[in-house]
This record gives sequence, structure tokens and C-alpha cells, in this order.
Amino acid sequence: MLYDVKCICADKHNIYAAINDNGGFLICSVNINSGAADRICELKKLDNIEKIGVCGDKLYWLGEHRSEAKPVDPFMTEEGVSVYFEDTGKKMGSIDLLSGENVFSETEFPVTFSVSGENIKIYAFDSEGGYYFADYGEPSAKNYTNKLGMLTSFEFYGNRGELAFIGANDFQGDLPVSKADGESGVIRVVNDVYPFFASDLCASETGYVWLKTADSAMSSEKLIKRYDLNNTIVSGSPIRIISSQYFTEQTFSAGSEIQMNQLSGEGFALTVLSLDKSYDAAMIGSDQGIANDIKEKGSFYPLNDVPGVSEYLDRCFPYIKEAVTDSEGNICMLPIAVEIPLVAYNEKNCAENGFALSKELEPFIQAVKQASAVSEYYDCGSYWLTQTQLIGYLSENQSFDTEKFRSLALLLKERCSEEIFKSNFELYSALMTVQSGAEDRYYRAIYEKTLFTQLLYRFQQTALINDENLRAAPMPLSGKGKSVAVCTFLCVNPYSDRLSETLGFIENTAESMSSRRNSCMLADLSTYENTPFARDLYSIYENGEICFQIPSEIYADDFERYCADEITLDAFIAEGDRKLSAYLNE
Repeated sequence: MLYDVKCICADKHNIYAAINDNGGFLICSVNINSGAADRICELKKLDNIEKIGVCGDKLYWLGEHRSEAKPVDPFMTEEGVSVYFEDTGKKMGSIDLLSGENVFSETEFPVTFSVSGENIKIYAFDSEGGYYFADYGEPSAKNYTNKLGMLTSFEFYGNRGELAFIGANDFQGDLPVSKADGESGVIRVVNDVYPFFASDLCASETGYVWLKTADSAMSSEKLIKRYDLNNTIVSGSPIRIISSQYFTEQTFSAGSEIQMNQLSGEGFALTVLSLDKSYDAAMIGSDQGIANDIKEKGSFYPLNDVPGVSEYLDRCFPYIKEAVTDSEGNICMLPIAVEIPLVAYNEKNCAENGFALSKELEPFIQAVKQASAVSEYYDCGSYWLTQTQLIGYLSENQSFDTEKFRSLALLLKERCSEEIFKSNFELYSALMTVQSGAEDRYYRAIYEKTLFTQLLYRFQQTALINDENLRAAPMPLSGKGKSVAVCTFLCVNPYSDRLSETLGFIENTAESMSSRRNSCMLADLSTYENTPFARDLYSIYENGEICFQIPSEIYADDFERYCADEITLDAFIAEGDRKLSAYLNE
């Protein structure tokens, strides 16, 4: 007989399993020596069970009762940043292994838990302080920390209180460790780690961590790897990095202890430009208005003499090095990620339907119109096409009052209608499902009919890099014939009281980035996969440019109002130029 085993755990004598059983979950045990099996308890009305663990004479469980999910207010930090939590109806409880009695926990919003010696440590959320750790037996004694976010599993290793965790959005692609407190940072101990499931992380008191992982983000070959963390010590003196927005990529080298702090836009600008000593480095995107101010006004420590930085920049595409170097030759920032929106298309399907995606705007729009007449299997929303063109225009012009802009605005308004430019989010899911090797007939059918889809972020693009059926094309280019790239930078606070440690962190990060595969930053073609899609990707990023962009808040809403016939083009131009002048001359 086959059983649907959701998760397992063990002690010295028994293996325990949670088995899917007709709308509930059956908790069973198997004696390691005799092989005798026993039913312990049945958990009814749970939609899912994520984790079980044994401590003493009790088995602890974490599951979901989705119909009981409810909205949760975010926690607001002192800096005005919202920390969000999405409730999925998670519940937690403990089962007496002798009597089979199940008792629900008092914890309202549990996230996950771990067995630590003779204690059960829970990780949960409340709106009074955000995420916190607590002992299962004393849920009211909360130790708040908002450095980890919505992780899925954590395990203690060794005997110094360090824990390894997986699942948090900000730590994808590595194995991070920390402590269950609010002071210590996070160390990325191993790069290029791609865990499969939350329950596939385990650790020992001897300092080893085991993980089910793969050699790449989209590899379907699963491996069990062991990592020796005996010499990994979380000191509680992390590199303090501030930002004012979420970044899809935060590429750091293994071995650095990091504490991320996301501030409000105003708080971030004031902290950076006032050379406040409370942070060590700032993470900035070239699409943020403050980025060029930081570069031009000198709120940074020059990185020219940091070992490996110049060598790393020499390996990047020239436009990346140019963007981080000021007029006096000072290296102001360390680039850690670059992104160019593009279109992934099925070469065979597009050819059979008689159209090709052009680098020029009008032929590109015509190709999308052709696609709308023959198929529903494409994804190309008007918003990002419009934004791409406006950003490209403003990279060359400081006024909307030109004939070039009037022609562009009219074309975007009249030709980029919602009847033609449609979003179809299932296409990307289908592409990703096929890459993962999953046998899913529904998504396979969509994949086989797909024409093209927009991919805004590098991690989406590189996930498809080995697909032999796909090619990549740039969105319509700017007037310079180049794609506008958004770059993420790190800049160092010259007044940091941990300047030496921060420069060491920059050195390690530059060394790590210098050999990163498929980075879309390195000019060495041999660092990319040898596939048609990879070569297209390389060509697009090679032909990029980084612009320290004018904030879209200045023009985006008003341009939407113009497209909706709420204001005239002349009214948009007048208001847009007024705001541009105020921004550029402030």
C-alpha cells in the first residue's frame, strides 16, 4: 500500500510520519529496531501539514487551516517602514506520544518552529513588534527581530545558538545563518544553494547542516549536501546596510555578516546625504532619484584602492564601469546587479504565425497586434512598454516640449490599447514549470502554444537560459539604440565606525562577483551558458546603458491621465516640464 507522507522526524527510538488521510493527517510511528508501526493521533480539518518534530514525550506539528486565514495589520517600525505578514491559517500544536492527546498552541500567527535541545523554539508574527522568536512553553516572552522576514524553516546547529534557515525572500540562492535575537546580522555561509522544500533542512549539535538542493536554480536533479558550519560564528557586529526599497537581487559574498534595514524614502535620503554614522553601506538603484545625488555630491567612500574592485569593474561591460566612476575617476559605488526588461519568445511558434519582434517601436507594436489576432498565448502589458519608452526619452531629454515627445506620446496612446497589450501571467508559470522538469499537462499545453512573454527581472531571464525553444529580444530601444538598464549599487559610508570591516566586505563581494556565472554584468562570454537564449541575453545586456533616472512619480500618473483622455497632451507637457524643472534645479 502506498502512503502520501507529508513530512517525517525521528528520535533515538522511532521514526514519526504525518500521512495524508482523507481530509486529515494521520500521525504514526515506526520503531527503528523492531519495525512495529503505531497510530498516534489523527489531525482533522487541516489543509496541509508543513513540519513535525519530537521533543521529550511530545510531538509538535505545524499545519494550515486555510478557511481560518484572516487579514493581519503590518507592523510599523520607528523609521516608518511596514513589515508585512500574510496569514494562511497556520496552526501549531503538540501531541502527547503516550495518550495521543492533541493540544493547540496559544500562538496566533506561527511561522515555523525548531527543536533546540530540550526546548521548542517558535518563530511567529504579531502586529505589535513584527516577527519574533519565543519558547513554545512561554509564547508571551517574545524576542522581536525583523531581519529574517517570512522564512519557512530554521534549525539550530552546534551549541552557540546559531541557526541556519531557508525560505526568506531576501536570501534566495544561498544558505544563511543567524541567531534568534534582534542584534546579530545574517551571514551567507554558502553561495549558490537552492533548497527544494522547507522540511529538507536538518542540523546537528556537532555543527553540520544537511540540505536537499541542486547545482542551479532550475536544475531538476536533487542532491543531499552536507555543510560544515563548525567555524561559523555570528558575532553580533554585522555590516549595517540601509535601503529604501525592495530589490529582486541582493548578491553578496559568502562569509559576510549583514543586517539589512529598509527605511522610508525620506529617511533614507536624509541618512545617506547627512553622512549619519549609524550605517555602513547603502544599497541604491539607478532608478532612484537619490542615486545621482549620491554620486555627484560625494556621499561615499572611494573604492579605487579596495583590492579587487578595479579588476572586477574591468571585467564588467564598459557602461557599468562608467556609471560608477565620477568625472575625477573615483569609483563611487560597487555594482552588484543589473536588469534590462526583455521579451522571451518561442522562435518556432512566432515564425509559424508570421511575425518577428522588432527593436523599433512601431514594428514592435505591429507584431503584438498581429499576435492578438491569432492567439491568446502572449504576455505584453502596455505599462512596461510605456515606461521603457518614457525612461529612454528622458535619458536624452530634459523637457517634454519637443516634437519627438509629442509623436511618441500620440503613438503610445493610440496604438498601445488594452485590447492588444494584454497580461497573461500563466505563461511565465508554464515556462518555469517546464524548466523544472515537472510533469504537468496543463502547463505543458500552455508552454507549447506560448508566443512570447515579458521578463522584467534577471532572475526570471536566467531561469530560462537553457531552454532550447526560447530566444530573447530587447524591448523597443531608446533613441540611442540601447536598452536602459537598472543597476543596483552598494556605496560605503566614509564616516562608518566599522569602515575597515565594511571595506573588507566590499572586497569579498567584488571577488565573488568577478566570477559569477550568467551575471549579465561580466563581458567575458565564457561565463555564460552556451545556448541560443544565453547568447541573446548577452547581446542585449552588452548593448545597455545605465541612466540615473528621473523619478517616475514626476510623470507616470499624469501620463496615464493623458492616455485616459482626462487631460490634454499640452496640459501633460506643461505640468511635466514644471515638475522636471523643479526636480533638476533643486
